[in-house]
Amino acid sequence: MGYEMVIYEKRDQVAYVTFNRPQQLNAYGNKMMQELEEIWRDFGSDPDMRVAIITGKGRGFCAGWDVKEGAAGIPDLSGIAKFTPRRAEVFKPVICAVNGICAGGGFRFILESDLPICSEEATFTDPHTSLGFVSQPEVVVLSRFIGYFQALRVGLVGRYERISAQRAYEMGLVTEVVPADQLQARAQELAEKVRQNAPLALSGTIEAMWRGANLGLENAVRLSDKIARWNAMTEDYREGPRAFAEKRQPQWKGR
Repeated sequence: MGYEMVIYEKRDQVAYVTFNRPQQLNAYGNKMMQELEEIWRDFGSDPDMRVAIITGKGRGFCAGWDVKEGAAGIPDLSGIAKFTPRRAEVFKPVICAVNGICAGGGFRFILESDLPICSEEATFTDPHTSLGFVSQPEVVVLSRFIGYFQALRVGLVGRYERISAQRAYEMGLVTEVVPADQLQARAQELAEKVRQNAPLALSGTIEAMWRGANLGLENAVRLSDKIARWNAMTEDYREGPRAFAEKRQPQWKGR
């Protein structure tokens, strides 16, 4: 499909979303955000698309908001901009393949993905405070994944410290570190594994986890039970056990 700032491809039920501003380390501005919003809307509404892979072109993954473009005024990214998967209310599986530097707002894509992995060359930093900005929601959301003090350190040291790929793995920011030349292949391998599972069950699992993170444990369990009961009324719910009993691959309908 024809976008300028993002390469968007669909193959074998997998959507490939590649940030395409390599000279700017794939920093995003208004136009790129608009393109991403359209892409997530299309991915979410296409019944043939089961999983997405996000990555960046060139040596950077995403350097966050384009500060040069933002010199005229920083937009309210926490409001109506739906340029990330969860803000677009997409609960299909998203694999984030971090190929290089991830800075500031680039964390948003990791934190709103489901299987973040990175190359050995990836590094992570949050320069907000170094530029005079409050780090939000990056550090706030990050604290739910890696802990209060670890996240606060990322925000307070700013651009003067970078997290290595191995350290990111140890902190729980990514689930796997692979050699740079194997990153895309590994992302595709994971996508193939995910793609074979029931699409509605996948979306329900993700939604239960994401929405449940804002709730206490008992309410989170009630929410997941509600989603599971809804899934139990679908055709795929019946197809799974039937295929298992017949010793064949299930034929998922997504309904």
